Amino acid sequence: MSDPYQLLGITRNTDDAAVRAAYLAAVRLWPPDRDAERFAALRKAFDAVATARLRLAHDLFCKEPPTLDGMLHLLETQFSPHRPNLATLQRVLKGGRDGH
Repeated sequence: MSDPYQLLGITRNTDDAAVRAAYLAAVRLWPPDRDAERFAALRKAFDAVATARLRLAHDLFCKEPPTLDGMLHLLETQFSPHRPNLATLQRVLKGGRDGH
């Protein structure tokens, strides 16, 4: 699973209402009839971190090592035509997580 925080554009300390608002905003941009695969990923991300309890469980137990596809996806979503800085490289190598 890719990082639900990054997919929804939220931080780990976001409250429940802001998580829901971010999810709804993302769904407006990527409705299921536009891109079913991305919608499914958004839904899975929201289901993983919708409440404080789910976010805690995700942070404690969902630590998957980064995959090549995951790193390429992170680079693709943050692509800009210049050399990445050290912080970006470290974040990608850590699997998109904020050092946790």
